[in-house]
Amino acid sequence: MQVTPSGERPFPTPPTPNAPDLESARFANRDTVVLPGEMVIRILMYLGTTDIAVCRSVNRQWQTLIDARHLLARSFYRDCHLAQRINSLAAQRNLAVERYHSHIRGWLAGFSDKGRETAEQLDNIQEDKYFPAALFFSIPKLLLTSNKLTYQNIATIRHLGVVRDASFSPDGKYLVIVSDHKAAKLLELEGGQWREKAILMHSLWVKSASFSPDGNHLVTASEGGICKLWQLKDDQWQEGDTTQHSMWTTNASFSPDGKHLVTLVPYSDSAKIWWLEDGRWQKKASIEHSGQQVVNARFSPDGKHLVTTTVDGIVKIWKLDDGQWGEKFTIDHLNGVKIASLSPDGKHLVTVTSGITFGNIIVHVKLLELVDGKWQENATIVHSGIVSDFHFSLDGKHLVTASYDGTAKICGLVGDKWQLKATVWHLGPVANASFSRDGKFLVTTSRDNTAKICRLVGGKWRGIVTIGHSKAVTHASFGPDCQLVTACRDNTVKIWVLKNKENNDNS
Repeated sequence: MQVTPSGERPFPTPPTPNAPDLESARFANRDTVVLPGEMVIRILMYLGTTDIAVCRSVNRQWQTLIDARHLLARSFYRDCHLAQRINSLAAQRNLAVERYHSHIRGWLAGFSDKGRETAEQLDNIQEDKYFPAALFFSIPKLLLTSNKLTYQNIATIRHLGVVRDASFSPDGKYLVIVSDHKAAKLLELEGGQWREKAILMHSLWVKSASFSPDGNHLVTASEGGICKLWQLKDDQWQEGDTTQHSMWTTNASFSPDGKHLVTLVPYSDSAKIWWLEDGRWQKKASIEHSGQQVVNARFSPDGKHLVTTTVDGIVKIWKLDDGQWGEKFTIDHLNGVKIASLSPDGKHLVTVTSGITFGNIIVHVKLLELVDGKWQENATIVHSGIVSDFHFSLDGKHLVTASYDGTAKICGLVGDKWQLKATVWHLGPVANASFSRDGKFLVTTSRDNTAKICRLVGGKWRGIVTIGHSKAVTHASFGPDCQLVTACRDNTVKIWVLKNKENNDNS
């Protein structure tokens, strides 16, 4: 996996369109399968699964061959066999070196410390005529001595339409799925199996769904301007209050204390705040922008502030005092602000603005710091494509931004300054990025059909696994204990669990 400590594109370059297509293998770390050799292909024919038990079975087969000293002999035999087919060992070496640089080295360098050591060793023997044999021998040896294949697919859920979003309830007992359909699907974890619990119906397509922090409420927003509140009573999800808007709604989310709900009709001049009183949701406030078109509204992590943004570049921070929402800060940008959010401690504000320079889209993510009652710019992150998502870690020490330029950038708070710590590279636009609840893991999803998982080890972000899908991955998020859900355009949702976490803590 390509995770670099800076914004520079890492070596090697992405694979060419003529690279071998081994999508059918569907290995959790797909780049590792791009290895020449009839023996490897034969084994991979039986590896049409991401089940870690199958991976271990294959590894045992490799171990038997290594212990019997047969693998090295087979690789030398393969040298001779292929030499006859392509006329010379030099030609074979050139082919192996090309494949090594286009696919394998990038995976080795991001796989683990042992992977980086293996890459360095292979770099030193590229001119050797037996380089293909060394390459063929090194990969299975590395897999056998590593615990990096840690995410196991435990469930695959098929849906009627393209899945846009999927997220766990706070306790991990429920899962809500949103697709191109007039209903959201709710599943429950029962007896170790995910089973359909309820269908949350709307008259038009559902756009979003989110749980309240206590897990007892769920809000779904649809194209018809309808937001429905669902409540968990006696182990059953029941339809409760309905909020009506003049147009379709995309923004409906709970405050961290679960007592407030904000809803927004895009490009209207206000956001609405609803309060839970005596078991009913009632509209208590309307956040007005005096004719300016509001595009986003987010509660702060402490639940006492609300951040709204407009197409005219205005960011407003509202504070809850004595039951009333009042305007506290106004920040004016030159360009329109798409989204903005406060850090968990409320001392930092991130805003996303975009503009066009010499015909190219330039997106600036600005990190502002509250100093003596005024917001001052602390750092700027630049992307060359639309920023699709961003999140602070729960401890407020890291920020990740996902962009259509094919990168996710991770910034860390060093002292009182924000610095770029790592860049995760994809071969397509990055759809979303989010941290695990403990802040030690990060997942990114992309149209390149992958979700990539990074691990914070010793203050550095390292790639640990790439999860392959058959189509673009639209969303991924963590649940309790680093459980992971991924949503894909192939109409499926996949649930993954973390294995060997103790071993990875020391990796």
